[in-house]
Amino acid sequence: MKRSKLILIILAAALATVAGYAYWNANGNHGAIVISGVIEADDIHVGSKLGGRVLKVVAKRGQTVKAGETLVLLEPKEIDASLAEAQAGLRQAEAKYALLTAGFRKEEIEQAEAAAKQAQAELDQLISGPRQQEIDQVAAEWKAAKAQAENAQKFLQRMEGLSKRELIAKQEYDDALAKADEAEQKMAAARERYNLLLAGTRPEEVERARQRWAEMDAKRRQLKSGFRKEEIAQAKSETEAARARVQLMYTQLEETVIKAPVDALVDTLDLEPGDLVGAGKPVATLLRIGSLWVRAYLPEARLGFVQPGLPVKVHVDSFPGKDFRGTVRRIFRQGEFTPRNVQTHEERALQVFQTEVVVDDPDNVLRPGMNADVTIEKR
Repeated sequence: MKRSKLILIILAAALATVAGYAYWNANGNHGAIVISGVIEADDIHVGSKLGGRVLKVVAKRGQTVKAGETLVLLEPKEIDASLAEAQAGLRQAEAKYALLTAGFRKEEIEQAEAAAKQAQAELDQLISGPRQQEIDQVAAEWKAAKAQAENAQKFLQRMEGLSKRELIAKQEYDDALAKADEAEQKMAAARERYNLLLAGTRPEEVERARQRWAEMDAKRRQLKSGFRKEEIAQAKSETEAARARVQLMYTQLEETVIKAPVDALVDTLDLEPGDLVGAGKPVATLLRIGSLWVRAYLPEARLGFVQPGLPVKVHVDSFPGKDFRGTVRRIFRQGEFTPRNVQTHEERALQVFQTEVVVDDPDNVLRPGMNADVTIEKR
């Protein structure tokens, strides 16, 4: 019984000692808090939205590049052809828009006005009918043709009598007959012209002349007023669409040059000329320079000593005698259990808060994946 009591007393003393140590470790002023973690870096995956065949690989793995420097060149032949076609379409659309905006030429308007005046004169002439002088002239022509026909007929009769008595040759009679027929036809044609003038212009001719005048006058008014607003607006829209297509081609042409978006270190780049890369697929992984940070886990008991912006010291095993300056960037608001690969078995049951610490590495000697200890001075 005494031995059992002694064991209980020893256990109670041990528990008291552990509890006191834990309280002292949590609230005592040791001067610093040390948490462990791993160095990481902000990586950037770059590629082309279009993809294509690799023309040239400019950068190399492990090379430090500046923002805007070329990493990979893709073949631009197809896009160059599309750009030339788009530029030709833009020039055509601009020419059409300029033509509609400027309107018709002065010579075209004058020509249309002259045609309309001529059509008006022809219509007026058909409506008013033939003049009396024209009628008298045609009547005189008819009478003259009639007299010639009568004379030719009398001459034919005399030649017919002579021919019957065989006093003339048959050819002379045939000539007289032909002249008589010709004179008769001329008289009939003159009589027809005379009758037409007396009858006046037919309504169909007047209507055709009126339609022709209306067409010429409409064309004249159209040329004077210029093109419609709707046509000009459509031409303007076509020009803007053509210009947008050219800009799109330039944008696609820029995608054939894959550049570094920021100052960075080329981490992975495994391409050769002739390789095909997919649209939107990463072709290289960059590590942003100056973006190294430590992912560490702060115990809940130390949460009150650390705030974002607090300066800290970072130690790595590769440089045991060197301190790197750091700054607490972020403390997660959601607590979690300590990852099994970070701390001891006893501490894994503790609740911790993930903490990010930005590390200054002016000599560029740190690498992602290094184990690091973050020393936080108590204040």
